Amino acid sequence: MKTSLEQIKLYTTLWRETTSLYEDWAKRHGLSYYELLVILSLSESEGICKQKDICREWVLPKQTVNTILKHFMERSWVTLVPSEEDRRNKDILLTDAGNEFVQIAVNELQAHECAVWNSLGQEKSRALIEITALYNKLFKEADTDEPT
Repeated sequence: MKTSLEQIKLYTTLWRETTSLYEDWAKRHGLSYYELLVILSLSESEGICKQKDICREWVLPKQTVNTILKHFMERSWVTLVPSEEDRRNKDILLTDAGNEFVQIAVNELQAHECAVWNSLGQEKSRALIEITALYNKLFKEADTDEPT
């Protein structure tokens, strides 16, 4: 049996590999990894999304998201309009072309993910979710126990 440190290194390697797989998927679909994350946020927002929400959800710098949104505006995928809640902030709205692109990209990604989950089977899929949730919970708890 491997030591805990070796297991942690293996887990970290697998975690990075998973991220790399999503980066490669995004590239094959003409997107950067961060653009894919923004698209996922836009698809889940049901019409209106804020830059600060995307930054918070994916832990992305504001400048990165801002650059992506400018790129999306150049492609006519989004428009920015002053928020009715707070005029200092802007709501991100998908255009018809943007909505079409986002739906296609997200549907393709979800189909790919579903195929993988179906290959795992119900028992392994459930175990992966449960163990990952437990890992995250324990990581948070251990982090709060450590001195700052």
